[in-house]
Amino acid sequence: MYKVSRTFPYEIDGQMMQCIIIGPQSMDLPSYLLQGEKACGYIYEDGTLTKWYWKGLSVVEGERCLYFDPLPLFPFSDIATRKRAQALTLVRDLARALEALPYSFLDLSSGILPLWRVWGIEDGRLLILPQDLADLFASCSDEETRYFHSSSWVHHGLHQPFTLCDQMTSLLYYAALGFPPFYDKDSREDSFRALPLAYTGIALPQSTVQFIDRTLSLSLTKQRDAVLNKEPQKALSWFLSQTESLQWTLDATETVQSRESLTAIEACASFLNGQHKRAKRRIFWRKKGWLVITIAAVVISVSWFTTTRIQESRKPPYTAGMGPTQIIEAYYDSMNELSLEKMEASLAKGVKNPSSMEVTNLYVTRQTRQAYEGINTQVDPNDWIAEGKPPILRGTFIYGITNLSIEQIGHNRYRATGIMYTPYAYTDEEPEQNITATPVYTYELQQEFSVEMGEKGWYEITDIGNASVQPLEKLMVETYVKNSNTALSQ
Repeated sequence: MYKVSRTFPYEIDGQMMQCIIIGPQSMDLPSYLLQGEKACGYIYEDGTLTKWYWKGLSVVEGERCLYFDPLPLFPFSDIATRKRAQALTLVRDLARALEALPYSFLDLSSGILPLWRVWGIEDGRLLILPQDLADLFASCSDEETRYFHSSSWVHHGLHQPFTLCDQMTSLLYYAALGFPPFYDKDSREDSFRALPLAYTGIALPQSTVQFIDRTLSLSLTKQRDAVLNKEPQKALSWFLSQTESLQWTLDATETVQSRESLTAIEACASFLNGQHKRAKRRIFWRKKGWLVITIAAVVISVSWFTTTRIQESRKPPYTAGMGPTQIIEAYYDSMNELSLEKMEASLAKGVKNPSSMEVTNLYVTRQTRQAYEGINTQVDPNDWIAEGKPPILRGTFIYGITNLSIEQIGHNRYRATGIMYTPYAYTDEEPEQNITATPVYTYELQQEFSVEMGEKGWYEITDIGNASVQPLEKLMVETYVKNSNTALSQ
């Protein structure tokens, strides 16, 4: 059985409350998740969404718990056991609820809804928890629990609008067999191939089995044809229409079977053995392939340069594993460092960097002065402000972004806002003749980005708009000659 959160009624401060266990009492709760106003969740019933609020956190019998007004809850993972007979109805209701929820509430940065955000209510309603609470569960859970509730449902390489349709289908697969289709590492290594339901002899109508098997292996072209470029939650209309006439004939059960137990069925054993071999080959080439390439390069010296270049081109960028906002933050951090290579590490193929010429020119200036004079001529404005805005070495310049903030403005679209410091004006200005102070021009910068999940399994910047700048003020920063005793002269 998988580790799922437990819920139970308990009296707190003289009132009966419903509790959900977050983690052991010894676990420290991250303070940043507990600050500010409590985000609301939603209760879904027959097409209607009602806001829901939790009360607080408490320790019950050595466990840290979330508590709220009484609700007869059950984990949504029960669709594989005691709620198995109602699995199709519950999953379709979840799809309707997600379709109706605000896009900002869902937070689909990983492409899926973590399972600990979804709870069933015994009277047929559903409770969807806010992302803040999902983050709380994630921070207090062990790796195995996080994997079951979140990572095991992520199916890489999908058409992004199709992700929720794929997850709803995965939930039906889970309800039928008792394990998520891509939970086993072999299935993930084997290009996300799920053991076909048709091989298992499951007691479901053929049309239901065919829908689940076909949807989980749908090609990118057919995914695009099915949902076009809708937002993932709006694309659930396709899932609802496809499952409207399906029948579900499985009974409730107390236990779930394991994937390994299906090896008693010849067709399943053949598939799983083949998959295990393919997965081992992929793992070997990912972990040991460099050794084979190195040996071959020694023997065939002519191919050494080519194979090395190929290996480097396949290496994930340093931003692999970052979310959309982190990638945009890294883009500006690299701009502050004048590192064009790092700025463009997360750009999708063919995407142009509108700041490349400016950064390149400043980088060449800095490196040339450093080579000939032994000084770093660039001052990061964040460091300069942190030092109290002291005088700077004569001949150096202040360049970079401060006060950066990023907001999501649409599906895969983000707007970055900050204050730009530059040594030259972006508008017409008279040249400054003051030799004891250097001009620094500040602008309010806004720039829009598109960030999408790439085919290799990490987020990439797929579009960068030209920066919009509005003048703020012109600063005259005092300078000093080399060897003066100031904060930034070391």
